[in-house]
Amino acid sequence: MKHLLASLITLKHIAVVFCGALVAMGSAFASEVEKQSPQEWLRQMQQAVEGINYEGTLVHMRPGRVEQFRVLQRVHTQGVTERLVLMDGMGAEIIRTPDEVICIFPEHRSVVVENRQDARASAGPLRASLPSVEDLAPAYYGLSMGPDDRVAERRALTIGIKPKDQYRYGYRLWLDKETAMPLKSQLVVAESDVPIEEIRFVAISLPEEISAAAVEPGIDTSDFEVTRHKKSATGRDITGAAITWRADDLPPGFMLTVSRFEFMDGSDEPRMHLVYTDGLASVSVFLDRVGEHAQKQAQKEEGASMMGAANAYTLMKEGLLVTAMGEVPARTVERIAVSMKPAAAR
Repeated sequence: MKHLLASLITLKHIAVVFCGALVAMGSAFASEVEKQSPQEWLRQMQQAVEGINYEGTLVHMRPGRVEQFRVLQRVHTQGVTERLVLMDGMGAEIIRTPDEVICIFPEHRSVVVENRQDARASAGPLRASLPSVEDLAPAYYGLSMGPDDRVAERRALTIGIKPKDQYRYGYRLWLDKETAMPLKSQLVVAESDVPIEEIRFVAISLPEEISAAAVEPGIDTSDFEVTRHKKSATGRDITGAAITWRADDLPPGFMLTVSRFEFMDGSDEPRMHLVYTDGLASVSVFLDRVGEHAQKQAQKEEGASMMGAANAYTLMKEGLLVTAMGEVPARTVERIAVSMKPAAAR
């Protein structure tokens, strides 16, 4: 009996020591996690969102609109394939392969296929909502670590990205402590810290493997009408043509990164497309030549408008309909749109 009691005491002592060691290891890991800077966490986030298999339920909330998706991402040797299924309505699907974006609309019995590099929405809602650490200019954005939290039953750390003026929005991010996978993202108004857009997982798993079949369309589209969008062609050669219009009064930090002609489907008249960005926030400016009737109608509708989390500002200038839009405050798109001028007027 004495030997048995001594053995039990020894086992209890070992268990206490073992548990203490686990706690110490956990504390050491937590300490290492806390030592990482927000920049390091954002770099890990970018790697995770591109390089991890995941499946779950994603909720996307914007002003006046809430959408819920079932989302799967499969990482394979040829790249990354993503499948999104809208869980409301008729269950539209979007399949993003390394080469194509396939949109399936059951209610219209139609499929639209675009080349990945030409697709208007080549990034899914999750990736589109995430900032990149490489694009953050310290002169215009500050980074900070926030309190720990829990999202979709996983431990998360929080990161704040706060703009230093009122010409851009801020972000709040919740990253999985184990993998840096983004579990929740908010676009926030800097001065009030109020979220105007949120995307979050309400359930997520990170399996080692996802089958190829899991990211294939779940709808039989054999009798659907298929439309394949390619770069629009026209008999007019505009190679080398320069766009002379520019914004004459840019908000601090914004610069021109894109200046090109585009052709809308069914139109031979090119539109001018310019993009101004501070590296993180961006504003697209479209200049369309419109007829006299359209000009009169456009003049009645000049001014600011909001589409989801994006603000827009339109006005007529020298027979062109100028539209500036982006996920930035209203004052930013207005300032850029109003200051658009041709070279001769600058």
